[in-house]
Amino acid sequence: MTEQEVHPSVAQRIVIKFLTNEGVKQAPFTRFTRLQAQFGDTTLSQNRVYTWAREFRDGRERVENESHGRRPRSSLTDDNISAIRQLIEGDRRLTVQEISSEIGISYGSVQSAITDHLGFRKISARWVPRLLTGNQKQVRSEIAGRLLQRFQEEGEDFLRRIVTCDETWVHQNTPESKMASKEWRRKDEGCPVKAKTRLSAGKVLATIFVDSRGVLLIDFLHDQRTVNAAYYCQVLQSAKTSYRNKRRGVPIRDVILLHDNARPHTALLTRDKLEEMGWETLEHPPYSPDLSPCDYFLFAPLKESLGGKRFENNEDIEKHVRDWLTTRPQSFYEQGIFKLPNRWQKCVDNAGDYIEKC
Repeated sequence: MTEQEVHPSVAQRIVIKFLTNEGVKQAPFTRFTRLQAQFGDTTLSQNRVYTWAREFRDGRERVENESHGRRPRSSLTDDNISAIRQLIEGDRRLTVQEISSEIGISYGSVQSAITDHLGFRKISARWVPRLLTGNQKQVRSEIAGRLLQRFQEEGEDFLRRIVTCDETWVHQNTPESKMASKEWRRKDEGCPVKAKTRLSAGKVLATIFVDSRGVLLIDFLHDQRTVNAAYYCQVLQSAKTSYRNKRRGVPIRDVILLHDNARPHTALLTRDKLEEMGWETLEHPPYSPDLSPCDYFLFAPLKESLGGKRFENNEDIEKHVRDWLTTRPQSFYEQGIFKLPNRWQKCVDNAGDYIEKC
């Protein structure tokens, strides 16, 4: 219970004390009905209201119960709490009912011991892209540390030079997420229902290039084709042309490309193309979508904008994606890119493990 919370019984005693000390003569039943109007089902019994009023008239000051010398509840002994801890540490998936049956005490006592005395809470597993090995975590931590040091040396100019890109499938029909379907309901109303749907087979692959100022290039691949090195090199050339047109006055050879370690991105043909373009490739650890701006800030809201919509053809979905991306304010992209140092720091602090969503 927080400092602001007052137990209903204590709150009623405060009211009873006030009404008693106010000096206004009231029938005992009137006092009880006034409490009942405010506290409803949690109202003290008539006998308890009369008893507390009499004690306050006799000079009682405290509204809390007096301490007593009776033996505490035997179910919450140190031995039982210790036994509950051992059971939980032995099997983290035990239910309260299973622990109650094993220890031989009530469900409520077990619940109280777990939450109030031991401080445990039951949470679901967090999905991660991969179960990282110790070596993979070390590589992530080392790379994040080097990138963080570079940022500290070069400042925000380093971030403004970054161009990031990635690919994602966009479907003609994307089901609305469970979170997006939430709506306000009164207690006496049932929950809304909806039919379960799946992603449509009709889809296109969007390749997106952005920097801290906004969108540079959006390209779509049709006919269920996937990205290969030859296609990616063509898109890189288009991104270079777009950068020259949209970022006039900014040296094109200052670009630092941040992309993941997918095979088309690391192929020899791609590396030769980037060397020809004069673009630096930013170091990026394997299996690290949590350190890729497209993954941690761009694609999720894009997919959310598609939720519940149905498009008749590829042209319609491409138009939606283009319109959504180009109408985001510059601050949206700047905030996404400028989160990188914070995420690198968290990666280092987590010893290379994945970063929790926040």
